[in-house]
Order: sequence, then C-alpha cells, then structure tokens
Amino acid sequence: MKKIFMAFVFALIAFTISAQHFITEGNAIRHTIAASVNGESVLFIGELDGSVSSYTLGGEQRWRVATHDPAVLFEIEAADINNDGNDDLLVANANGNIYCYDSSGKLLWQFASDHKVRFSEVAVVKNKGNVQIFAGGNDRTLYELDTRGKLVSETKTEGVVRKLEAGNFVNSETESLFLMTYSYDKFRWEFLGFMDANSKVVIKSVDDKEKYLKKLTKAMVTDITIADINGDKKDDILFFGDDKFKPLFTALDSDFNIIAEYQGNNKQTQRYAHSQGAFLPSRNEIMFQHGGILLVLDNKGKLIKSSGERYGKMVFSDFAVEQKSNQLIAGGTVDGGNAICFYDLTRDNWFKTNHNKEGRMLEVEKNIATLYEQTLNFKLPSYQTKSEKEWVMITKSNTDSRLEKLDGGDITFVIQKAPKESTDRSHLVAIMGDVALKKDKRGKYQDSREDIIQMARDFEAEGQPFTFWAGHGNDPFYIQIETLEQILEVAPNTCYGFVYAEMANVEDPRVIHYVKEYMPRLAKAIRKNNKAKLYFRYKNMFWAATSHLPLWKDMFFSKKYSDILAPASEDTSNRTQDLNLAGRVGMHSGGYVNDYAMRLIDDNPTSWRPLSPGGQNSVSPYLRQGVIMAAYGARYGVVSTSGFVEEPGLNVLFALMKSGVLPIVEPENIQSIGSWLLIKDVDEELIHGVDNHHKIDQYKIDDDNAVFSVSQMHWAGTSIPEYDFSNVALGVKYRWTNYMPELPYGMVPVAPIESKIELEKANVPYFVSNAKVGYEGENKVSADQFGATIVKTVEAGEKKLNIVVNGASWSAIKIDDSHTRLIIVDQGYLDPQKREATIKFQNKMPVSATDILSKESLRFGKEIKLTIPAGSMRFIDIAY
Repeated sequence: MKKIFMAFVFALIAFTISAQHFITEGNAIRHTIAASVNGESVLFIGELDGSVSSYTLGGEQRWRVATHDPAVLFEIEAADINNDGNDDLLVANANGNIYCYDSSGKLLWQFASDHKVRFSEVAVVKNKGNVQIFAGGNDRTLYELDTRGKLVSETKTEGVVRKLEAGNFVNSETESLFLMTYSYDKFRWEFLGFMDANSKVVIKSVDDKEKYLKKLTKAMVTDITIADINGDKKDDILFFGDDKFKPLFTALDSDFNIIAEYQGNNKQTQRYAHSQGAFLPSRNEIMFQHGGILLVLDNKGKLIKSSGERYGKMVFSDFAVEQKSNQLIAGGTVDGGNAICFYDLTRDNWFKTNHNKEGRMLEVEKNIATLYEQTLNFKLPSYQTKSEKEWVMITKSNTDSRLEKLDGGDITFVIQKAPKESTDRSHLVAIMGDVALKKDKRGKYQDSREDIIQMARDFEAEGQPFTFWAGHGNDPFYIQIETLEQILEVAPNTCYGFVYAEMANVEDPRVIHYVKEYMPRLAKAIRKNNKAKLYFRYKNMFWAATSHLPLWKDMFFSKKYSDILAPASEDTSNRTQDLNLAGRVGMHSGGYVNDYAMRLIDDNPTSWRPLSPGGQNSVSPYLRQGVIMAAYGARYGVVSTSGFVEEPGLNVLFALMKSGVLPIVEPENIQSIGSWLLIKDVDEELIHGVDNHHKIDQYKIDDDNAVFSVSQMHWAGTSIPEYDFSNVALGVKYRWTNYMPELPYGMVPVAPIESKIELEKANVPYFVSNAKVGYEGENKVSADQFGATIVKTVEAGEKKLNIVVNGASWSAIKIDDSHTRLIIVDQGYLDPQKREATIKFQNKMPVSATDILSKESLRFGKEIKLTIPAGSMRFIDIAY
C-alpha cells in the first residue's frame, strides 16, 4: 500500500512540475530564457519590438513592460545583477540601449552610448564575486559596464559583434569571454576567439579558419549556444545553422577542435529554415530544430532520432532548458506566435510531443479563414464595374476550385522557367572583355539557343503562359538577346516576358551593355507581342534611390519603356521595403511605368540573415503584403511561397482579386496619396553603402543623419530617427520588415524631380531630397533639420485628403463617382495583432460606410473607430 501511495505522490509531483502550454499577453515572442526568482523557476520573455515580460512556468504573468521605443530585441540574459539572490533581466536592444530590469520588472538602469549604436549582444562575466557586463553591436566596439550600468571600458573589435558569451572556456575556475565578429552578413567571421574579461587581451583565436573549420565558414549560422557537452568542466561552443539549406551542427571546444558535428541530407533541405538548438544536460543530448524537423543528436553529433517533417508546422522562435523541472521550453513561432510550449525531458519520446496551434497564430488562422469564406461569397455591388484588365500572377497554378465561380476579376497564372543558355559569348567578350564570361554559379549553362526557343514554341502550342528568368546581377545574360527576340516571335500569345534580378551596379559593363543594347531591341520585339513585360527585381532602396542614378533614371524614368517595364522588389536581406514600395508607387502614379509587380517569396522574412526568422507557416504576412501593393496599383505578381505556408495559402489573395473585393487599381483612382518626395541629384555614396548589402563592417558615425537613414546592412533592426523619411512620412519605427507601412499621412510616393511640374499644376505638396540631405530651394539642409520640412509637407498633404486612417496600413480607392473602397490592413508583418484603427473624414462627409464582406453598416460621425483582425484586413466602402 505504501509503495502504491509513494508512486501516486511521485506521479503527482511529475504532473505538477511538467507545465502545460500557455498563451502570453504579448506579441511575437522572439526570445525565451529560464531564470530563478525566490527559489522558483520563472521565464523571461522578449518580444520582437523590444517588449519584455516574465511568467511563472504555470503561465501566470508576473510582469510585462511594453516598449516605448520599438526596435528589434536581439538578446536577453538572466543574471543576478543587484546581488539580491534573484535573477535580473538584461536586454540588448537595437534601439541603442542595454536595459537591466530587476526580478520584479522594475527598470534598474539603461545604458546608451554617446553615439547611435545597434546593440545586438550582452553577456555577464562573474569571477570571485565580481560582476562585469559586456555589450556589443555594429560600431566595432566592445563595451564593459558595471552593475549600475556605468561605462567601465571600451575595446575596439574587428567587425560587427555577432556573438558575445561568458563561460568557463579556458579553465573551469575562471570565466572569460567568447567573441565572434562578422564583416559579411552570412559567413566568414572576422574574429572568433576568447578574451580575458579583465585585461580584454585575446587569449586565443582561430587563425586558419579555412584549414580547420571549412564547413563552418560556409554555413548560415543562425544560433550559437554555450554548454559543456563533453564533460571536461569547460564550456564548448555549439553552432546551429545550414549549409545550402541542409542542417549543419558543429561544436568546438576551447582549443577549437571539432568535438561534435552533424551534416544533414537532401531530404532535410528547407529554404530559409529557422535553425535553433540547445544542449539537454539531463539526457546528454543535443536538440536541433531545422525548420519543421526536430533532430536529437548525441554529444558527438550523431543522429539518434528525429520527428516532424520537411517544411513542417509549428516552427518555434526560441528554446530554453529548465533544469529543475527537466523541461525544454519552446517560445513563440516565427510567424508571430505568442504561445509557450513544453517538452517533458523525463520521457524518452519527448521529441514526438505534438503541440496544437494556440494563441495569436490560431487567432490569425481563424481570421484568415473568415476572410476567405466571406470573399468566396462576395458579389460585385452594382456600383462596381469589373476591370477589363487581368491580374497576372507568375506562379504555379494550384488554385482552389471554388475560385472558378468568382467573376469580379480575371487572373492569368504564368509559370516561370530558368534555362541558362550555352551559346558562345565571344561577341560579348569583344565588346566588354572577359567579364562577359562570368556566369552564375547557381545554375548549369547547358541549354542551347534552339532548345530554349523550342521550349517557348511548345508552351505556345500548349497554350501555357510562361516567363523566363533571363538574367541576374551575377550574369545578365542567362539568355542572350537574339534568343529573347526569337522567343517573342514563336510565342506571341503565351510569352509574358522576362525576369531580371539584382542588376543594380551601374558600373558593371555587362549591365551597361544590357541597358544600352538589349533594352531598345527588347522594346521593339515586345511591342509586337503586346503582352510581355520585363520584370526587374531589386532590393535595398533601389526604387526610391538607386533607380535615380543616371543609367537607371534614363531607363526607368524617361518614359521610353513605360509600357514594357514591371518593377518588382527583391527583398532578400532587405531593411527598406517601405522605401521600395513608395518608390514603385511613385513610378506608377507618376506615369513613368504602366504597371508594377508585387513579389511574394519564401525568403521575404529576412533582414539580417543570421538573426532573422525563417520561412513562415502562416500565409498572413504574404497575403497582407500583396494586398497593400495591389491596393496601390500592383497588377502583376512574382509569387512563390515555400512548403512552409499552410493552406489555403495564397488562394486567399487570388480570391480577393478574382472576386473584385480587391479591384485592379489605376493611378488616377488612388485617393490616399497626400504628398510626394522628389529625388534630385541622388547621393551616390549613400546608395553604395546600402547596396553593398553583404558587407556589414562599414559603420559611420553619421549614418543616422540622412533622410533615408540607417539603411545599411549593419543597421538591420535598429530604431529610425524621428526626422527620417520612413519614420515621419510612412510611420515606420525600425529597420526590419516593413512591407506594409502604417501611412499616417497617406502614401508619400517617391519620384524624380521632373514630377515637380505636374505636382505644382495640381497644387500637390512635395519636398525635395537627394536621400542624404533635403533641399530648401537650391540650399542643402541636413536631415536632422529637414525633418521639420517633411512634417510640414505631409501634414499639408493630409489636409487635402477626404479620408485619413491612423493605426493600420491602408489605401483608399475610387470605385465610382460616389463610392470609395477603403482597404485597411494589420501592418505587423512579423507581429500580427488586433489593431484599433481610426478613420477620419474631412473635406467631404459620406452618407454611409459598409464592411463589404461582413455586410456590417458602420455607425459614424466625423470619425469611425474599428478593429482590424490580427493578421487580416477589412474592406470598407464609403458612399457619398
């Protein structure tokens, strides 16, 4: 009987300490860490925008501090800083501050340098009762602080701080610092080694990385953990990431010997999988999440077992090991989740635990489902006329059959192929030299001209619309001009054009040749076809700034090619999506191009690749991004979501298009453009610093004093100055993923100075900049002074609008002479949440406002306050 009773007690204890999942009251969990307060285990949680909180393991909120200065929270650490026996919370925030909160959530102190820094790392060294706090970021400096947050020392580093950790690396008695710095955004560390915490002298470092750690130099490292995995009482360094999208794990001891390693296989390949890992001391195992797959390795890196599947669901943001209760804690999901889930490590099959979607992402899923069902049942109102134009989506057609009954719009689905031509290039070499022979390493050049033309001829016979990816910055000549001309001849009905990517370098002779020689010939051939377009994908701030360099300005803003261009974005490792959008809206609404393209692609969530989330399960961010671009005139799409995205996927977007809920938007019908930014004599130095997007070791003290400021790669995640164009005009607070700017004054497009004449005729407010400074007449004004001019201008533009929305991303579109369709979208790309938006009517009062999907009539006066569902949108028709 006693044995039975004791078994019951042990079972009860095991039950009570094995926590259940719970939902936090915050948003988009990015970091989770276990801590100790009053002898009990608690969690510290960091959110994407800098908010922090603490919870018991049972899910009770102890405290939460919402951010007042949004920026990406890069790291949190738990340590007893004020010597009260409880763990406090240290936070490295990209807004330029190191914060220290005590165990009750009270702010003990915050540290900021005397110049702008993007802090990304913080570590605590404890030796014989002495506590030292170290922090690092993008300004090539290691900061040492005392327990009151006062600066003790500064040490110059080589490169941008990528990782900073304390541990017993050199011996088991004394803690030192592990430091890893980057000069390149993905690979090739600048420094990797250990430093003495007192003297800041390098103890040892990796010198010949190619010889000893060649695999690691080629990996996209996304997580680094410190633990003693070989039992020698000294800490080791665990690297988790991928090599060409396959999982890669490497562990180094303090002599930089590889003591554990795992190289994944092709069946585990996942594009931009979110890779995270941890050491499980109670099991002497290593867990490794690679996207949808959870791997369990022994302490040598040998695969023991795994669960999940390729492109599986519930991809967690972060993991923490709680040793008292022997649990692995998973915090948030990469698509904006706010749930905490637990794995019971006392169970041998712990890794097979299935977690159901809860909290924010379940809310988003339900909201998207409701939007989809309402859209499938939508009928065009009598006052809306179906457009004669078609939507053109470059993607595989895998649509829901229910879309066929929708008749408010037409969509053509176009496949994209990427043959690479093997034709001799000696004629190109004669023009520009051997650079013409440079080819893209990502493809094999094995297709003859005849093969490619035959492929086009076959598509024409099958009636299959197609595009060819025809060039890239690595090689603009995937397909040569003579072949392109013949493709257009043999496929006049099905060739929808050619895609080009990342050809931004105006000094590249290949790019110059393309613009000077290919473009006139392509224009002539395309106009015979009258269907094809040239889709140009560019990243960084190309459409707002780089496109205004002479070579590109002649191409994109001369109107010589306005009928054949479809500007698109290439947002891999981008921090300036808002600028790219405003630039393309300026091209389209300014009459420089007839069309532009949205680009929805599975690597869009990236901003600084090593520390950005991976491919997302929810379609919500792609959907909302597409809707906002379409709402400002994007009729074309270059679309490809990965296997991570759950059903119904982009069928929701296609339903909005095909039903007419999302109308095809002509420039003259956009009613939410209040003012304009015109570019004059664009600053090349600023452009080159931003366009050099892989190089992150280029910090300058005045990077923040620009109209388009802190846009270089090393500023990813940072807060934007209050005078910056993105902040003032577009409502963007930090440089991360801003596909859907809030637009507090309406859209502010970016266009060349030549638009001045038309704007003045129409009495439309504008201001002028070269991207670095502003202009007052012919006088240059520094950005920090020019902010006042931006404010004055956008406020003047806002006063001319009949409708203004605050609190969400939005667009107002004329449907007919007495109806405006208001599209309002949750703007949080990676942090979806319910938004409280305010619609203000001015200059002209409507007679009704109706949600066209729910059929709800909104009661209103001069203002309407309404809720935008998390991760979703609303469509309101305003009648006059």
